[in-house]
Amino acid sequence: MENNGKNENTPGQNKDFIIYIDSREKNWSKKTITFEEVIILKNGSISTDPNMSYSITFKKGDNEKPEGIMVAGDEIKVKNEMKFNVSETNRS
Repeated sequence: MENNGKNENTPGQNKDFIIYIDSREKNWSKKTITFEEVIILKNGSISTDPNMSYSITFKKGDNEKPEGIMVAGDEIKVKNEMKFNVSETNRS
């Protein structure tokens, strides 16, 4: 079926995923997610405070990397029902 000129069943098209960030359900529609996008989904923005740092762990990822740690600049494949935990540290 056509939807806005795109076939939803075409291989390679984005689909909707449900992911969890700190146990809160979020909808995600891209096949990958970046470190920065996880933080923005959790907080709405990324702090510009130079003393603020973030760490992200994830579980239930794709078969290539089912769990691990994300650092700034990382981009990973998304799998439905992935779980992310975001920790914020203020080094002041």
